[in-house]
Amino acid sequence: MKSFTLLFLVILLITSCSQNKTAFIDVGVLMKEYEGLKALDNEIKEEQDKLRMEIKSLIEPYQVKVDTYYKNVAKMSAKTRSETESALQKEQKAIDQLQDKYMEQLEKMRIERLEAINNEIAEYVKGFAKSRGIQLVLGSTGTETVIYGEDKLDITQEVLTGLNKLFVEE
Repeated sequence: MKSFTLLFLVILLITSCSQNKTAFIDVGVLMKEYEGLKALDNEIKEEQDKLRMEIKSLIEPYQVKVDTYYKNVAKMSAKTRSETESALQKEQKAIDQLQDKYMEQLEKMRIERLEAINNEIAEYVKGFAKSRGIQLVLGSTGTETVIYGEDKLDITQEVLTGLNKLFVEE
C-alpha cells in the first residue's frame, strides 16, 4: 500500500511537471482595441485625406478646362479640337497616374506599418507568455481557431492592457 501511494505521488508529480500551459488570444479583439492599430488607422486616414486634397487640387483646374472645352467645342476648328482633346487626355492620364502612385504609396506604408505592429505584438506576446510560464499561445478570431477555451486561458485583455501601456509610453 505504501509503494502504491508513493507510485501515485511520483505519477502525479511527473504529470504536473509535464503539463503544458496553454492560453489563447482573441485576435479580433486585440486588433479592434489595440491603441497602436487605432493610431495607424488614424495616420492612414490623415494621409488619405492629404492625398485626396492634392488630387482634388489637380482635378478642379482640369475640370474647368474640360467645361471650357465643351462650351467652345462647336466654335473650334477640327485641328484646335483635336489638339485640345489630346491635351486634356494627357492631363487626365497624368492625374490618373499620380492617383495610382499615391494609392500604391499609401498601401505600401500601411503594409509596412502593419508588419511592424504584428512583429511588436508577437514579441510582446512571446515575452508575456515566457514570463508566465505559458508554453503555447493560440490565436483565435471568435470561434474560428479555438472552439472552446476556459475563461482563465483567455489572456486577451491582459495582453491588450500591456500592449496599450507600451504604446502610450512610446
